[in-house]
Amino acid sequence: MTNIPTTTDPTLQRYQTLSCADALAQHPVRNFTPMMQQFIEAKQAYPDTLLFYRMGDFYETFLEDALIAAKALEITLTGRDAGVLGKIPMAGVPVRSVDAYLTRLLAQQFKIAICEQLEDPALAKGLVKRSVVRVLTAGTVVESQHLKQDEPNFLASVVAPKNPTQPNALFGFAYCDLTTGVFCTVALTAPELQAELARLTPSEVLILGEKTPSSIPGLPAKFTPILPAVLQQTTVSWSPLPKEAFNPTVTEPLLHQLLKVNSIAGYGLEESPLYVQACGAIAYYLRYSFLDNIPQLDGIKLLRTTHTVALTASARKNLELLEPAKTGDKLGCLLGILNQTVTPMGSRLLREWVGLPLRHLPEIESRLETVEALVQQPTVRQALRELLSNVYDVERLVTKLANLTATPRDFIALRHSLSQLPALSHAVETCDAFYLLRIQGFPPEVATVVTLLEQALLPEPPISLKEGGIIASGYDAEVDRLRAFQTNQAEWLATYEQQEREATGLKNLKVNFNGAFGFFIELPKAQAQHAPARYVRKQTLTNAERFTTPELKTYETDTLQAESTLCELEYQLFVTVRQTLLPYAPLLKEIAHRLACVDALQSLATIAHQQGYVRPVFHHDGTIQLINARHPVLEKRLPSGRFVANSTHLQTGLATSNTLPQVQIITGPNMAGKSTYMRQAALVVLMAQMGSFVPADKALISPIDALYTRIGATDDLASGQSTFMVEMVEVAHILNTATANSLVLLDEVGRGTSTYDGVAIAWSVLEYLVQAIGCKTLFATHYHELTVLEGVYPQVVQNVRVVVSETHAGGVAFLHRVEAGAAQKSYGVQVAKMAGLPASVCQQAEQQLNEMNKVANQQLRSRGASLVDGRGIDIGQQLLLFGA
Repeated sequence: MTNIPTTTDPTLQRYQTLSCADALAQHPVRNFTPMMQQFIEAKQAYPDTLLFYRMGDFYETFLEDALIAAKALEITLTGRDAGVLGKIPMAGVPVRSVDAYLTRLLAQQFKIAICEQLEDPALAKGLVKRSVVRVLTAGTVVESQHLKQDEPNFLASVVAPKNPTQPNALFGFAYCDLTTGVFCTVALTAPELQAELARLTPSEVLILGEKTPSSIPGLPAKFTPILPAVLQQTTVSWSPLPKEAFNPTVTEPLLHQLLKVNSIAGYGLEESPLYVQACGAIAYYLRYSFLDNIPQLDGIKLLRTTHTVALTASARKNLELLEPAKTGDKLGCLLGILNQTVTPMGSRLLREWVGLPLRHLPEIESRLETVEALVQQPTVRQALRELLSNVYDVERLVTKLANLTATPRDFIALRHSLSQLPALSHAVETCDAFYLLRIQGFPPEVATVVTLLEQALLPEPPISLKEGGIIASGYDAEVDRLRAFQTNQAEWLATYEQQEREATGLKNLKVNFNGAFGFFIELPKAQAQHAPARYVRKQTLTNAERFTTPELKTYETDTLQAESTLCELEYQLFVTVRQTLLPYAPLLKEIAHRLACVDALQSLATIAHQQGYVRPVFHHDGTIQLINARHPVLEKRLPSGRFVANSTHLQTGLATSNTLPQVQIITGPNMAGKSTYMRQAALVVLMAQMGSFVPADKALISPIDALYTRIGATDDLASGQSTFMVEMVEVAHILNTATANSLVLLDEVGRGTSTYDGVAIAWSVLEYLVQAIGCKTLFATHYHELTVLEGVYPQVVQNVRVVVSETHAGGVAFLHRVEAGAAQKSYGVQVAKMAGLPASVCQQAEQQLNEMNKVANQQLRSRGASLVDGRGIDIGQQLLLFGA
């Protein structure tokens, strides 16, 4: 829990540190007022939450919760007399607007326990009964007002191995999305776990906690997360749980309840105890958050990491797949460019595809087949976009149905969405691509659902379930009768008014109604004295008197009773409709997935048409050939025609031919485009393996099993790792896990240490990639010495450079074109000039560079004859070619 803030309110300053623990330390619970005793007892059960205590039309917070809530929500902090405690801090929010405040608290990672009134205060004898009915946390919210429509909301759990530093030690990992019913588990190494956390960005992650006992008797212990070193730098929100949350004996019964099964053996979890522990922790936490109203999940899916391309956390970050480096720049990442979806569920699925490129070629080709069909048939594509834009979030709507929490408005949205299916089927009736065939016809049960919803519900029901106005006319005879009684109210009142005027002779007599006083007869003051004896005085106004009669009172009672009966009857009928539709939930969820797939694929087709992408061709000869490839994000952001395309040709060291290099050593100045060249090759390959067309004139690709990057300079001071240590750890992971079918991007390896150390390390890394692994590699460097390796491995290593044009004034122009050969120098001083360094600094730097080059050349000439590496190549002489 956040530390208790201070307050400058002079009336509350002496209570600014008063907490529940302080209160218990000062006085026994029995000495508190009944209300305060009730609050503290609830707070003791949920010590790590903000307790929202319902009092009439407000949710109030007290003690430390009030201080925290007032600061977090910027609401007024007041005080309340609490008997022996004196005046204590209090802060509250209105019930009618509580959702907005809850959203703000959840965004700040607070947990909120909702303590509700369990009885009508007007009917309660003594203190109103209250109890916590729900604990809201970032990972367990299901209410749409707290969620982002186009993003999933994952709750995850991690089970650490006994020795997490042991090589290839496995962590148990599970995650779920309560809004869609997804529930998955997998066993991962530390780097794989970090990559999954980066891909999923869960709102909350459960992990074992360490018990911290309270010094106050009666106050429960708190827990702090026990994080292995490999997870300490991961930026997620950790929620610590006690040991019992990871004990299968405790949690397996909870999993049975959650999944509505008698055994979890059918999910394959017996392969590893890590699966049961990770999944069980989620079930434990859901029981804590929802008590007895746990949402339903769609079973447990056991993931296989061999089905998708392995991507490290650094690769996802460096390639900006899902999130841009610049916050708020939606078009600064690959997802932002590709996302042309028109439904929230399509957007979420596309996010999943971008984060999980495939290795299974048949599935890749199925997606590509549909994209191609939609690119070639723009009329069909446009029709799909228009029809799908009328489809609501069926996936989440059906999950609400499965959990019996759907509202009348949810069903209206579902009905409207399902009504689009015939038109969608008609739009693709001439197409034979797999994903389009799946929406060419739907089971007759869908029509049954639509018909029931059309017959049962009014088109514009209210938000509340207890206000009436839900059930359509003609669906239930009793509803029609009661509604007719209400409809005839105006006619009855007009008739009664006319009868009373005639009976009393009072022409100014009026019969009316208002919410505060019900039905009444109103007479002007001057005529009130002529009211008959049967008139009972009800209210005195300045200019009038109001009366009632036994007949009018009877009608009022009948009317109010009819209204109450009608509202309750409509609610019960709606509950019956919801229960009737429950068996259709699995079918509707499958339909939702089909629609999401089509939306994601039309999105890929739309951007392919707009940007001139082509269908990649897959083969198994170990090569990647990208002809005039382009960076999808930069191309979109630059003015049309400004982006310079480049080709990339690579092959694995195990390829049958030797016509293409396995490694490209890329040289050239900063800002010239080395990084863009590498990243665009990686993005094109990943786009292809997610089933997308790609920005190139032609793309021939052998599927990769993993993509690794080592780009950029970062440190990890929290765990005591320098920039260079972080770099070496990442390089070590690549060398230890990459295979011949991997694609590796390395940028400036060895630059974090001395020049000689750096060259030696970079040289050795390159040779290891060539000799021991044989993977396709793009290696950008300012160590021109490394270009000698092209002569050492002439059939494997190729030098390429980013072309630079030198101006007469000594400046440089970046042409962003990549061609064979090695750069002659790095142009660092020229780049410094362009960056705006003072002219005197640049002049002195140029002089220093010239002097150092002279010294280096003299040393190399004197040693050149002896620098022969055993393969007959005079490395010293070759180094001289590059001005080293």
